[in-house]
Amino acid sequence: MEPRRTPRPHPSYRLLLALLAPLLLGYTAWQALRERSLRYLRERCGFFRPAAAQRPLWLHAASVGELNAALPLIAALLDKTPAPALLVTTATPSSARLAAHKLPPQVSHAFLPLDFAGAIERFLAHFTPRCAVVMETELWPNLFAACARRAIPLCIVNGRLSGRTLHAPAWLRHRYRDALVDVGAILARSEADRDGFLALGAVAERVQVIGNIKFSAALGASADAAALPRPYVLAASTRDGEESLLLQAWQATEHGDRLLVIVPRHPKRLAQILRSLPLPRAQIAVRSADERITGQTAVYVADTFGELAAFIAGAELVFVGGSLVPRGGQNVLEPAALGKAIVFGPHMENFADEARLLLAHDGAFQVGNALALATALTALLQAPQRCAQLGANAKQVVESRRDTAQRYAEAVSALCGP
Repeated sequence: MEPRRTPRPHPSYRLLLALLAPLLLGYTAWQALRERSLRYLRERCGFFRPAAAQRPLWLHAASVGELNAALPLIAALLDKTPAPALLVTTATPSSARLAAHKLPPQVSHAFLPLDFAGAIERFLAHFTPRCAVVMETELWPNLFAACARRAIPLCIVNGRLSGRTLHAPAWLRHRYRDALVDVGAILARSEADRDGFLALGAVAERVQVIGNIKFSAALGASADAAALPRPYVLAASTRDGEESLLLQAWQATEHGDRLLVIVPRHPKRLAQILRSLPLPRAQIAVRSADERITGQTAVYVADTFGELAAFIAGAELVFVGGSLVPRGGQNVLEPAALGKAIVFGPHMENFADEARLLLAHDGAFQVGNALALATALTALLQAPQRCAQLGANAKQVVESRRDTAQRYAEAVSALCGP
């Protein structure tokens, strides 16, 4: 009989963590100071106050995007799990703020510790989770090995792998492979992601395709339309270097009296955005400065948090940012769920499956550059019926996959038990 394997991360990973410890702890302390949150520093180092519930079903959603995607799954799990026995962890201050705003009051929240062995052991000893559910791409060798040693079932939900992960240096891919050995189930969002996990070394019998949970998350999006004095086209979640290209396209578009509304992915880039727009300042209004839209205003920069859905709801059509520049694109499903005509550029690698699906069902329009964007915007703005049809097709694509979160909840329950 072969000796039983004791899950331990590879020595090279432990050495790397030791070398990076000063940097990681320093950055964590800086974040805590910036956020004025001693709790963030304490919990990221694995020190927790008395827990509200023991033996919880534990779900980890690292950042704002993962937590938003997880919300319909959390709702579905609450139908199957006693409410006090559900713990959600995140890794960033912004995701903690979202958790405080969006999680049901009966769901506990904590920060997941950094992947140091001692911090992870303190976390698991404190909460004693009965099952671990990890959203998307988090592969932490110490965490996964510690769960295996404690016989805590572990599954990855909405599993996806970026090209950067798949093409990482060989020694790092080997560490990912070692971590995947300790995963009981990998529930992938697409066949391509399933193939990626298999290429990384996952056990084939443990990988299955459920679908993209963000279809369910998008259906939860609703908002009153932003009240602006003129009709507008929205550029949603724009990235560095994109705003100047968008303005070039907008100036070449026959848009009548419409506004171009820009909602940047990172509102703190406001100064950079203003420098990049070759317009007189009087033709730009900034939302955070409470500047009025006048007859002169050509561009409205909505550099605020939490209002994207409202601007999507009121837009005639939506350009999805991060796609005219090589940033991989942003989420196309929220405007699709709200029934908007969608246009995006050539760089949609981060949402390739969703983009292909919308294009295949005539629910979106893709352009290759800023000049093509101007042509597309002009054509769509002059054909409102075409815009409406694109939006209706996009919404139908999302509606037809509304049960994705429920199917994930059923698969999680099968692994974790009732």
